[in-house]
Amino acid sequence: MTQAELFNQLDQSERYQAVRGKIEQLISKHPSRIIIAIAGLPGSGKSTLADYLADRINQQQQGLVASVSMDGFHYSKEQLNNFPDPKAALARRGAPWTFDSKEFCTRLAKFKQHPEQTLYWPSFDHAHGDPVENDIAIPASIKVLIVEGLYVLHRQHGFENAQIWLDESWFIDLDIQDALKQLAKRHQQAWGFSEKQAWQRIEQNDALNAQIADQSKTFANHIIKVR
Repeated sequence: MTQAELFNQLDQSERYQAVRGKIEQLISKHPSRIIIAIAGLPGSGKSTLADYLADRINQQQQGLVASVSMDGFHYSKEQLNNFPDPKAALARRGAPWTFDSKEFCTRLAKFKQHPEQTLYWPSFDHAHGDPVENDIAIPASIKVLIVEGLYVLHRQHGFENAQIWLDESWFIDLDIQDALKQLAKRHQQAWGFSEKQAWQRIEQNDALNAQIADQSKTFANHIIKVR
């Protein structure tokens, strides 16, 4: 299914339309910039929701919303190799302590404190497995920044310092087994894994991260149930 086909399908979802309406209300009520954080388990549809909302609202008012991920704040493989235990750091890549939470918080602060400036945001190159610094330009015209990621609502490892900048904290509530099944399919498609390899990867890493991410549900001010 193409992205356009998926988004057309989501246009028929009452749940997604309710969330879209919530953002439109926030825009009408807030004269200043807004940051909306979307957390959830791996495979729960965080990036799909964030990209859908930005696409549909920008169709009405071009250049109003930007959708970004916290994935660009992964420490690079070179940085992880300089950790006290590089083998453990690389094996657990994707855990909250393998992200540069300090820089993540700095970029959120810049979005709020310097609305007249273009903000540059890192992306993550999945082909090479490393972040790409300043790859995404967020111009001054952007009023709403939607930030999705496993740990955007996490309250440890430095991510607790992000909370002051968030206007809305949302969590996509999906059963953990359903989320991991979707993630297994994604691993097979993206990396050519067999089903067995995908589940080995999940058991060694992703399932542990999912358990950590699930704990931040309690900090959300809006729960989006997708099952």
